[in-house]
Amino acid sequence: MTVVAVLVPCRNEADVLARKLRNLSACRWPRARMQHRVLVIDDGSQDGTAEVAQRERFEGDEVRVELLANDVRPGKSGAIEKGLRALGREVDVVVLTDADVVVEPGAIEALVATLERDARVGMVSGAQTFVESLSESGQLRARDDGPLRSEGSFYDHAAACIRTLESRWGLVYSVQGQWMAWRASLGLRPTPGFAADDLDLMLQARVAGVRIVRAPGARFFEVRAPRGDARRSQQVRRARAYLQFLRHPRIDELRRAGSWFARRQAALYLGAGRVRGPWTIVALGSTFLAGWYLGPHAAIAVAAANAALFLPVWVLLRIVRSRMEIAEALEAHSKLGERWETARR
Repeated sequence: MTVVAVLVPCRNEADVLARKLRNLSACRWPRARMQHRVLVIDDGSQDGTAEVAQRERFEGDEVRVELLANDVRPGKSGAIEKGLRALGREVDVVVLTDADVVVEPGAIEALVATLERDARVGMVSGAQTFVESLSESGQLRARDDGPLRSEGSFYDHAAACIRTLESRWGLVYSVQGQWMAWRASLGLRPTPGFAADDLDLMLQARVAGVRIVRAPGARFFEVRAPRGDARRSQQVRRARAYLQFLRHPRIDELRRAGSWFARRQAALYLGAGRVRGPWTIVALGSTFLAGWYLGPHAAIAVAAANAALFLPVWVLLRIVRSRMEIAEALEAHSKLGERWETARR
């Protein structure tokens, strides 16, 4: 009988918010002891976002839609904080989502089921799919009402594979704030001053000692930013947000949290591609020891396992590192704010 609250922070999202609310209305919601809630938190929009939220209604009385104005602090993390303060204690699961993504009909149930199935799991990340366009109806159709057409890249598929592997150990690092959930009992709150709100929340959950997993059944669909300046700007902003996250006041707690494997994983990510030397030593050392004690076949197996585990991660982190080099130059001249402006299509 889980009660779910969905937080939709918005800033100038009038073009996509109606689609979002129609999509959530068409979702299957778990049985609950009281109404589920959808909270649209307006962060000073100037394009009619609030009017769209007031106009859209859900059928039936299973879900209540509420419009809130962010009066905590400007920016997405302030909007999330505003929504969390409005929840009270009756909510069991908090879902955070962006206004521009749509989800499968069973995506909410999939998030909740993942949390209910294992009491050790405290946070769940959805599964992302990039598409060329989305229907205004909120259904899983393209803008021309045809089937969805994938626009995923090699990077997207590789990142999804890594998240799937990490999920087996309950150590998903790059959670996706476009569609994610956590237990309300964890009491997570955004840390002021950080644009990467999803990583900030992940850090808090990890330090709290809970498992963080990926739910393949909780799929969400997102239109990639248009090619050119808009996409480059988004990539650089994300790199700057990660650079900012590396200065988090609790970053040392993240480095020390969890098992030996969890600490090594954190060191890999927090090094952002600068850890080729240490991991090379680990890979060569483990291969040598396997060959010495167990024979050549074991050495080959260990070498293949090291390549499968570490090489894709290292390649992705080198891509992140190249973007962060640009971000570091920009950050030296101006600081990244918490407010976000994203090109939608």
